Amino acid sequence: MSNKREASYVLGWQEDNPPALGEGLSRTSNPRAVLWRVDVQTGSARPMITTVRASTKTEALKFSKNRYPTAISIKVLGKANDKIN
Repeated sequence: MSNKREASYVLGWQEDNPPALGEGLSRTSNPRAVLWRVDVQTGSARPMITTVRASTKTEALKFSKNRYPTAISIKVLGKANDKIN
């Protein structure tokens, strides 16, 4: 006879900080929103530059923080069509 509590601890694993996804949390429905370049650094992995569609720089930062809750550093670099220095 097996103990269900003993066997289920491996199967019951969940992410500690799941991403908050959905309209208004990780994306916008504004048709005039633009793409923003975002630098995301997670743990010991190399930094990732991704794009986020948002209306403002503040909104782009909010969406990125919700998409990547375990990130160590998130920086909005500018609009996707602007040059990066």
